[in-house]
Formats: sequence, structure tokens, C-alpha cells
Amino acid sequence: MIMKVGEKLLGRKVVRAYPPRDGIQLVRLEAVASFTCSRCAQKKTVRLAAVRGNTLLCNGCYGRVEASPVEAGRPPAATASPSAGVDTRPPSLRTEDLAQVVVEELDNGLPHSVVNTGLTVEWKFHVRAEHLLHGTCPVPAEMADRAAPQEPLDLTFLRGRNRIGILDQQKGAKIRTEGDLPLLTGLTWQPFVLPGTRVSVRWDTWRKLRLAYTPLDKPVVFGGTVVRYAYDPKIMTRELAAFDARVDRVEELVLIALRELGYLDERGRALLPREALLRNTMERAQSERPPANKIDGAIDRLLSRRILTWEEGSVNHAGMLHYPARRGDTPVPLLCYTPALREAEHEELRDDAVAAYSMSAHRVAGHLMRIGHLGKEASPEARAAYREDHKRAGLAGPHELPRGFTYVREHERGI
Repeated sequence: MIMKVGEKLLGRKVVRAYPPRDGIQLVRLEAVASFTCSRCAQKKTVRLAAVRGNTLLCNGCYGRVEASPVEAGRPPAATASPSAGVDTRPPSLRTEDLAQVVVEELDNGLPHSVVNTGLTVEWKFHVRAEHLLHGTCPVPAEMADRAAPQEPLDLTFLRGRNRIGILDQQKGAKIRTEGDLPLLTGLTWQPFVLPGTRVSVRWDTWRKLRLAYTPLDKPVVFGGTVVRYAYDPKIMTRELAAFDARVDRVEELVLIALRELGYLDERGRALLPREALLRNTMERAQSERPPANKIDGAIDRLLSRRILTWEEGSVNHAGMLHYPARRGDTPVPLLCYTPALREAEHEELRDDAVAAYSMSAHRVAGHLMRIGHLGKEASPEARAAYREDHKRAGLAGPHELPRGFTYVREHERGI
């Protein structure tokens, strides 16, 4: 069975269909869906799924199958002695192959490190844009199976590694099952919470939940935004895009495409082959799609200013991109965006009287937040604000908000 863009799988529309390889086809869905992988027998909730006949494989198993000639149904590679004069290096990839590389997805903000003692259930997760937009919190099955669905819960938000210092208290949150995913709904996230913020949760009675943020030893500025609490750099790179006056419109589109679709390493660096970045930048442009030569020029300018650099990664037989390069894969040059990270300066941290156990006031730079993957569109107010700030910054037009993002103006945060 060959899937095409626009068809449905698991009740979700296919938004990208990769070329089939050895009878297996990888597809990207418009929204996350749940299924049980036929190979590893684990339940997955993802946007990437591999179709093999009438069965489904998760993204990880797809890569493992394609890496194994036996499982993929290919004859084992012939071996030759070094003296035979045979070049056993992987063949170079074609341009169209590099434009279609596959990048593994993030964890979708699902609970992890779940501990169920029978009396309490604890878990951790990283806040995603979806949680902020909808006022939700992911809940593990260990809690959802025991909690009464309509019973309101009392929430206490805490600051500190020892969970001391109450930041906020809320009442009336409830558990709701959305598809196969249980969620806590009715939350109001504090204004300092950004996509990527790590949260530790403990449910220790039938009605009480404690949510704790872990402060950093020293606040940092990540991509123009002051961050005081433990965070995941990958999620911040993926779901936040600082409004940067140093780049013009086409350069901005290039950086957004790279941050949204690139391979992410543990430092939050985003990487893609030039061919893939060029194609994805063209596809993402909503209006006045820039020609390829303008995108190429923008990439060259970003390289000359060291906003982008070159790194070496690799692509395996399944077209999956890895960094650093893996032995046995085909090496490929990758364009790399590294988010600016530095220790916050004194003027960016204005201490207040209750700083000992609250969030001090600080500036948050204007930034873009990715919402397209949630099926959401920016409001007219966000579009107007972006247009105004884009013009004020003196950037080259058009001054239109990129597709799939909303805009948050520069503002002060703190309680």
C-alpha cells in the first residue's frame, strides 16, 4: 500500500509521504496519533509512522529495519578484502535524497520517569506550546486509571528543588481523555513558563497535585529569552523563534524552517542538509514564495555572519539523518544553527522584594511560537503586532507572519 499526501491514516491526514524503501513507506501525519508498533509491540503516540503492507512500525523500528539487510529483505552487502582494491565506502547521495531526509521527532511532551508507589504517582514532562495554548498537562496512565474523571483537583505550583516556595494555587482542574491521551485540563500556566520548561509532578492524594519547577543555578539567555528554570534546549529551539532584527525576511524564513524541521542535538542545535533546507523553506513560505536563488543567497549571508555554520552528519539507508556522523552511514555536510546561549546579565535580572521565592521580573524578547502542528492559526492581533514590529525593526518586507507561527511581543514577565 502506497500512501499519498491528503489520504488518511489512523484518522489523521497525511501531510508528507516519503518515497517507499524496501516495501516500507514513512509518512508524516497532520497531528499525533496512537498505535502499537508491529515490531517492538510498544504503544507509540507520534506524527511519523512507517507503513509496511497492512502493518505499522514506529519511527525507531523503521530505521532499525532499514539498517538491517536481512529485515529489509535486501541481500547482505558483499565484503571484500582491502587488497582487492574494491571501494567499500557508502555511495554518495543524490540531491533528491538529501532533500528528503527524515528527522526524528521530539517526545510530544508525554510523561516520563513515572514512579507509582501505590500511594503516590510522580512523573516529569517538558511543557510544549500545546499545553500553554490549551491549559493542559499530560497525565500518565498510572494516575488516569485511578483518578475520578469528573472529580476536580487542587493544584499547587512550587519553586525549588525541595519543592518549597508556593508560586500559585489553583482549583477545579479535571482529567479528560483526548483520543488515547489522558490530560489534565483547566490549568492556567504562569506567565514565565516557556515551551521546554521542565515540570515535576506529584499526585499524593485523590484531589491534590503538586507541580514543581527547578530553578537554574544561574539564569541564562537562550535565543534572546531569559530562562530561570530547568529546560530542554531541543524544545526551545523547535517551538520558540526569537524575533531577530539582524536578519531579513528570507533569512528569517530559512532560520524558521531549519529550527522547525532540522535534526536537534542535545544542545538544541538544528541541522539539515542544504538541499533539504532549500526545499523546506520554499514549501513553508505562505505568500510571495522566494525563488531558490534568493534562498541560496540568504543561506550564504547567514554563513558569512556565522549565524549558520557547517557540521558533518550522516544519512542511513532509510534516509534518516544523524549527528554526529555514524559509522557505516553516508557522510553529509549539514547546515547548523546554534542558539545563542549566555549567562544573564545584571540588567536583565531585576530583583524584587520576593525574589527569594518567586519569579523576578525580566524582559522577554519578541518571539515566534510554533502552533501550525496543532492545527492552529495566529490571531489577527498577532499578525498585526508582528507586522508592526517587523517594520519598526527596519527589516526587508514583506512583513507577514510566517505560516504555522504566532507572535508574542516583547514584554515583562514575573510575579
